Amino acid sequence: MTSTSSPWHLTVLNSLSEALPYWQQLRTADCRNPYQSSEWLSSWIETIGKERKIKAAIVVIQVEGKPAAILPFALERRGLASTLTFLGHQNGNQNTGLWDPSFYSEVTRTQIADIMRDVQIQTGADVVSLSNIPEHWRGRPHPLLNASATQSPSPIFVQDLPDTFDAFFRETHSKSSRKNLLRKQRHLQTTGDYRVGRAVEPEEVDHAFQAFLDQREKRAEEAGIPNAFSSPEAQGFLARLLGLIPSASGEHTKSMDIWFLETGGAIRATYLCVEQDGTLYAYSNSVAHDNMLPNSPGLVLIKEIVEYACGSEQLNVLDLGLGEERYKTAWTKAVPLKDLAMAFTWKGILQKKKDAFRLQIKAGIRNSDVLWPLVRRLRKLKAGVSSRG
Repeated sequence: MTSTSSPWHLTVLNSLSEALPYWQQLRTADCRNPYQSSEWLSSWIETIGKERKIKAAIVVIQVEGKPAAILPFALERRGLASTLTFLGHQNGNQNTGLWDPSFYSEVTRTQIADIMRDVQIQTGADVVSLSNIPEHWRGRPHPLLNASATQSPSPIFVQDLPDTFDAFFRETHSKSSRKNLLRKQRHLQTTGDYRVGRAVEPEEVDHAFQAFLDQREKRAEEAGIPNAFSSPEAQGFLARLLGLIPSASGEHTKSMDIWFLETGGAIRATYLCVEQDGTLYAYSNSVAHDNMLPNSPGLVLIKEIVEYACGSEQLNVLDLGLGEERYKTAWTKAVPLKDLAMAFTWKGILQKKKDAFRLQIKAGIRNSDVLWPLVRRLRKLKAGVSSRG
């Protein structure tokens, strides 16, 4: 489907393969994020998206015959409403779209509003629900956001990196915390066969990945916290990104690294990371809950990754992703994200109100000094009952 009555030419495509040529033309532009790369989304569509029966609605905007932006949307059924969302938003940390830098810097919110109305007409969506958009990105307020946008439940944690690690370590950590972390690192090193690095060979990648899955599952069982990577589809999604499983085209494409800390003959911590356009995106991690846990192998691994990033000529930004954790606030600063919801039909109005109420309840529980600790205790109690059963 296309639109030609505007200065731009707008096309809505229902498959990633159709949109891939446009992706290739924009992949060298420094106006994107890894969670909306063709590799990331194709892996997601072939696994999690397929299981959830998600229908792609990829918006390609062209100006003078050249792609100016790609907005990778999807149509989801929520109750009675057809909802336009970001494709794969369930498993990404932020959503920006892909842009030609000049178009991104010049496009106005009025023009974006016209584009979104055109998209709604072509897709028949009842409501648009776009989540986790950076409030400010690439030197300007993100054009997808308008005055009705609301704060996302969680920020991302980002920090510009200096050239030297030692000064950064001193700036972000007190003397006592530095001494404590270095002491723990020495204890891990004295156990024997201490190694920290990125898995390179397929066998090493697979070994670290299996440790990641096992550690995540055990942590979920102990804490009663849902494991986002427990399903075969979610595991297949990550395996494709790590190059362990071929894509639908039969190619093994590795677009994500797995870092690991190994000591005493076992992997004690892992971190899934992506390097793109000068930024190290740390996506998801795991820690073994064994006799080495008192030495905080997860914190030591993150320290080693940050030290590597500071020393890399290709990296100048560290992005630790969504969700507030103590280790994230130690190294980075919170950067707010926003959500945008626009209803077009009565079905959309009802769904928008329902979604807003659900988010309000979740935020109220999470920010409550009484309810949130209670939820955590109930999760642990449930996990204990399940393990005994």
